[in-house]
Amino acid sequence: MSTNDTSQTMSAYFTALGTGRFQQFFTDDVTWTTIQSGEVVRGAEAVEEAINGLHAHMPDLSTRQLMSAPGVAYLEGTCAGTNDGDRIPFCVAYDLAADRIDAMRAYGDIASFMPTSP
Repeated sequence: MSTNDTSQTMSAYFTALGTGRFQQFFTDDVTWTTIQSGEVVRGAEAVEEAINGLHAHMPDLSTRQLMSAPGVAYLEGTCAGTNDGDRIPFCVAYDLAADRIDAMRAYGDIASFMPTSP
C-alpha cells in the first residue's frame, strides 16, 4: 500500500466519519485500543459504535494534520477539558491492511470520554 493509497483511504474514511456510518472502512476484526486505560474494542460494528460514542463525549473536538506513510497514518488533535478549560491533546495511530483500517490506537488523556461498556 503506497502513501498515496493510505492518504486516499483515510480521506474517504474521515468524510464518512462525519455521517456516523463508516464501518465499511474497517477490516472485520479491526481493533480500537485506548492506550491510557488499556481497553480494547474489537470488530467493525463495535468499533464504529465506540468511536461515535467517543466523539459524542468529546467537547469542541479539533484535529490537526493527518500524517500518512505506506499502510499507517497518525492524527493529532485536542478537545476541551472537563473542568479547568485546558485542552486535552490526543493522537490516534491507524494501521491499514490493503484499503481497510485494521487497528487504531488512541494515545492521550481521552479514556474518560470513552463510552462505558454495557
